[in-house]
Amino acid sequence: MNSHRRSILTILFCMAVSLYSGCADSEWTEPFPDRLSITVRDSIDIETGDSCYVLGSIVDAEISPSGSILLLDQIACCIREFSPEGSYLSVFSRRGNGPGELLYPQEMALLPDGSIIIRDMLRSSLIILDDNGESLSDLVDWPLLPPSAIISVDENQIAGYETVIDLRGSEVLVIFKPSLYSLNDTRQKLVFHADSAMMNIEELSSSLTGLMGHCMMTSDRDGRIFYSRKSEVDYEVHCWDIEGNLLFSVSLGIPPVAKTQQELLEETEYSRIQFSSLGLSTLPEGFEPDPFHTLIVGLGVDSRGNLWIQRGTEERPVFDIIDSDGDHIGAAEFPRKGKYWQFSVAPNDSLAWNLDPVSGFQRVYMIDLPVVIQE
Repeated sequence: MNSHRRSILTILFCMAVSLYSGCADSEWTEPFPDRLSITVRDSIDIETGDSCYVLGSIVDAEISPSGSILLLDQIACCIREFSPEGSYLSVFSRRGNGPGELLYPQEMALLPDGSIIIRDMLRSSLIILDDNGESLSDLVDWPLLPPSAIISVDENQIAGYETVIDLRGSEVLVIFKPSLYSLNDTRQKLVFHADSAMMNIEELSSSLTGLMGHCMMTSDRDGRIFYSRKSEVDYEVHCWDIEGNLLFSVSLGIPPVAKTQQELLEETEYSRIQFSSLGLSTLPEGFEPDPFHTLIVGLGVDSRGNLWIQRGTEERPVFDIIDSDGDHIGAAEFPRKGKYWQFSVAPNDSLAWNLDPVSGFQRVYMIDLPVVIQE
């Protein structure tokens, strides 16, 4: 990250600390200090032995309408399918440029009929497979790149955010547009919002994600769409209906949280490993981890229609739980430490996995979410 942006964040952090410490009425306090517990039910992993269970680099995980567990393996360029109990069933796709094949898969979404949509950055495509892994189509008609943070809305529509860039000397105006797309014609879209940020070209070129990974989206069974942009200073989530009407926004006054020196060193090492997996022997020139934690790092919706917002500021993963009216009704904690935990919180079941496990071997956990009892 460039020194200019780092200085701005430092000033904002100091202002926030001053504000929260100087005014007793404005101090941040946990609305629900007695957090509910997320429990681990079972897991899928094996360090040696049957190769069907050896996980390469799981970057996304979903539960299919039939209940099977689908794991998107970025290194192996495939989707591994397991039963609800964790038994191996099959593998979908492979590395290649052909129909239904993958080069650098980053995320996936499931349609109501079980079809799988995979975003592949190197192929600049959304690749659609049926529920047996057979190729249906490749959606390639995009002005720059296919939308990120893709989610299923119904059998004919998906949502995601597109990225528009405007070069301004050494800086780039980046505009994120969460939008609704028709699968029959991706040029037919409904733009919900335009969210802009100024970034330095050097910052983008030294980032693991570049223009991707800056925003999050999810949806519920009623077709409502939720969106948040990752930020070190703002905790905000917006909710729209399928017609594009803003239903509510969630905002919590969590102040910026600075990373410790140890966290910065660990993040640098993690980034070095990730760049190495892309064939780069050293970190890009100018690389520096962000000095503050991202306030929101994940979104999901449970079986009761509650929105789960994952914080990025805690030693263990913590979720704020928001009901269908936009009210904060509780908080829950996952019992394991780590900054790289990923979650798939969905109406039919939920999963967790660590992008950087201490053991070096990934394990996917089947988890049970607590029920929030409102008074």
